[in-house]
Amino acid sequence: MEPIGASRVPLPEVSGLSSMPGAGEEGGHLLVALGDDRVALALATCRGSDIGEWLVVTAEEVGAQPGYEDIATQLEAVALDGRGRAWLLTEGTSLLGGIDLASRTIVARAALDTSTIPELHRTWTATKASRGEGILLLRDGHLLVAKEKDPAGLVELGPAGSAPLGISTQTLLPDDEGWDEPHGDLVALAWWPWEGEGTDDLDDLSDLAPDHRGGVWVLSDEGRCLAELVLPLRPGAAPAVRRTQALPRSIAKPEGLAFLDVDLVAVADDFKDKGKDKHRDNVTVLRLS
Repeated sequence: MEPIGASRVPLPEVSGLSSMPGAGEEGGHLLVALGDDRVALALATCRGSDIGEWLVVTAEEVGAQPGYEDIATQLEAVALDGRGRAWLLTEGTSLLGGIDLASRTIVARAALDTSTIPELHRTWTATKASRGEGILLLRDGHLLVAKEKDPAGLVELGPAGSAPLGISTQTLLPDDEGWDEPHGDLVALAWWPWEGEGTDDLDDLSDLAPDHRGGVWVLSDEGRCLAELVLPLRPGAAPAVRRTQALPRSIAKPEGLAFLDVDLVAVADDFKDKGKDKHRDNVTVLRLS
């Protein structure tokens, strides 16, 4: 892939990215970067590869509300919906929180419950387990989560008693719709271990993102690439990769992925903001090859 732009997000570390077409200023893309400790978001408007000035939403702006402390640490993933809300996932405590970006208020929170799938639950609840690293919003209040490793895989969660939707163009939440707020825990409905055709080169999963054609892509830190899933992915089937795109070596630790156009992606680099790296760009815009 060819780097064609870059930007410096004013956060110590960046652990996730999400975008929403038409939600930025004057109809541009809204790009949101997630800091991985406490509630810290940075928002910018993008037009093509040009990323505008970042506006930071600090922990103090949302910190006085009930439920804040539960969703404020070890943030790992973010996804935007069509009502201007950012949905944030914690890794260690597996909590999902929703923040209205206009009012800076917490609109909902829910725990992720994997006990409904014992095979998944054993590795999700183990000491120092790798849990959710990326999220993608589905219809009917369902959520797709990328489990990082040991083992890597995809999990669909939803309201208790609901059936899994699977992953397809039809089950992805449309850009102009809000995600259904959870009114209780989200329970695991389907589990796809990362072991299908074309998955061998991706040793871990760092993020998920929908593209502008109804597809779904995963980002791999250790695999140094992003990959498009073969859709539809039905419950019980093995995930497969349609194609991969290698990342440039200039990106040290890829942690966030968002599409800015049909063939443009933004990738977040989660290096430590210290010393010689203090002023280094931490979001790179790439053109798919």
